[in-house]
Amino acid sequence: MDKKTPQERARDKWNESNKERRKVYVAKSACRRYIRDFAELDDLEEVKNWIKEKEKKLKNF
Repeated sequence: MDKKTPQERARDKWNESNKERRKVYVAKSACRRYIRDFAELDDLEEVKNWIKEKEKKLKNF
């Protein structure tokens, strides 16, 4: 039988009850890692354009 520590059970419980929030955290972390570790100059320009477009949508919302 696979025994979990109290911390692991608490983590699993939190993850189960906060699925949408966790999705945001994971996506944000992946974005940050991509920019920090992999993006080239042209990639950064593309990301900047995405940010500008998103800002426009949010301001007009």
